[in-house]
Amino acid sequence: MRSNELYKITIKDGEVYTDLSEEDFMDKMVELSQCYYEVGYPHPDSISHETYGNNVHESNRDSYSNSSEENQTG
Repeated sequence: MRSNELYKITIKDGEVYTDLSEEDFMDKMVELSQCYYEVGYPHPDSISHETYGNNVHESNRDSYSNSSEENQTG
């Protein structure tokens, strides 16, 4: 299963970043943390995030491999 989740970052003062991929989300969080340590804004307690989207099922080629079954005798 592959995730198609998107992320939304909200800062109490009104800044909002939406429709972020996981990579973009991580990059933005690093950027926000660097800003906090450099200038004191935004405080980590003022940042929240949401995850939304759906999961996409991918076929698994190994699911078609031969597997042994137990012989049942009665």
